[in-house]
Amino acid sequence: MRLALPRLQVRPATVLYVLLAILATAPAWIVEHPPLQDYPFHVATLRLIHSIHDPAYGFSDVYKLELFQTEYLLYYVLGDLLAYVIGVKFASVAMICAYLGGMPLAMRAFLQALGRDERLCLFVVPLSVNVMFCFGLLPFVFGFPVMLFALAAAVRHFERPSRNRGIVLALLTVATFFAHVLPFAIFGIGCIALFPWTRPRRWIPCGAPLALGLALVAWWVLGSKAGGNALANIQGSGTFVHDFLHWTVDVFRDDSDERWTEVLGVVALAGLGLSVGDRDRGKTIARGWFLVPLVCALGYVTFGDKLGVVWLYGQRFAFLAMLTALPLLRMPTGGRGLVVTAAAVGVCFGSTVNVCKHFIAFEREEVGDFDDAIAAMKPRAHVAGLIYDRGSQTMSDLYVPFIHFVSYYQAEEGGVVQFAYTGFPHWPVQYQDGHYPPATYPKLRLRWEWTPEQVPISELYPYYDYVLTRGSGFNPPPGTFHVAWRGRRWAVYARD
Repeated sequence: MRLALPRLQVRPATVLYVLLAILATAPAWIVEHPPLQDYPFHVATLRLIHSIHDPAYGFSDVYKLELFQTEYLLYYVLGDLLAYVIGVKFASVAMICAYLGGMPLAMRAFLQALGRDERLCLFVVPLSVNVMFCFGLLPFVFGFPVMLFALAAAVRHFERPSRNRGIVLALLTVATFFAHVLPFAIFGIGCIALFPWTRPRRWIPCGAPLALGLALVAWWVLGSKAGGNALANIQGSGTFVHDFLHWTVDVFRDDSDERWTEVLGVVALAGLGLSVGDRDRGKTIARGWFLVPLVCALGYVTFGDKLGVVWLYGQRFAFLAMLTALPLLRMPTGGRGLVVTAAAVGVCFGSTVNVCKHFIAFEREEVGDFDDAIAAMKPRAHVAGLIYDRGSQTMSDLYVPFIHFVSYYQAEEGGVVQFAYTGFPHWPVQYQDGHYPPATYPKLRLRWEWTPEQVPISELYPYYDYVLTRGSGFNPPPGTFHVAWRGRRWAVYARD
């Protein structure tokens, strides 16, 4: 008797979208040190979480984990699980791939649920390498595809409530919450906009899977320091210049990124124009979606630039407005649609190649002999990073991609580094009592990492074994530190 196995049917279009998603991941693995400002932080944090009890890294005497202190736990939990298989370094790369490749696939799922043309997901690929991504706000941007998958599940459940759909929605609701609080907030606004308010009999079965999300919000606000501070200061503080492109797509010092965005805009406009007269096959449930990009736009012009110690608060809503507006676009049918689709695919390919070229130039021309600097320091040491030359000739002047490079030492060799977010209320790693580095207890001086020329020798000697510098400016008094290694841009000073 032969066992009949179910035949797996895959649409040819699905294969093409998967290939497109793989192409979109290229910036994640094309170089070893991508020019993402906070990326070294996240690699080091993943190392701390994964190897906290490994004596080879010497973490357990100085650090402790408080995972539920942060609202973006999912990024580190998934990264930690992957690290058991492929190691911390490649797990960090895989998490970026999950974001870049997940964006078109998640947008496609959401568009299908709304009855919109799935080809609109092509427009998300050139936009995925955006300002917030290049700032290295990886848990934040990682929340975007999770949010879109959750919204797709919400639409399907709202249309035809069932136990299985409700379970999927509940799980994705929890995943979105632990991805990041802002994508979760947009998910909540989206659920309000899409909810079947005109069918009261569906309210309870449709809303039941979301109850766990509301409970998590209550726990976060009432039971965590970060959540309580966020609620009390939800409007943020400080002002910023509202230059929309500056906070969305201006990632490189040259104007190539703006040019590709302009081409993408022309393709989107052509899609709108050539679809006039075509029947709109969107579902009625999608009518309220326009409220979501509207709310994001209002958040961008209303909120301040800081939420407590969290920087870039109101600015984040600019890209959220752009992302959530994509389902409102249209694609023409027939031959006109094929032309617009081909143009959109061309922009996906061209913009991705452009990003890879800039990342490679950054690695070859600016990172230089950094690996030799790391090799010059013994493992499990205390290392301070004083980055005098922070800027990049490749990236926009928004970024200072070298400012946190000292965290790569901790990711590879363990020990203690400064500057680090350790000790900040929203971070999953804290110091053990009595093991705070100098100037960290009771509180690290604001902008410590931005003003290395103001760091006194008393904060460095004798606690730190090494001082890693980029650029000139460190002149230690005799008997404190001496040059142990010097390269073209990097230098390592060892304690006397």
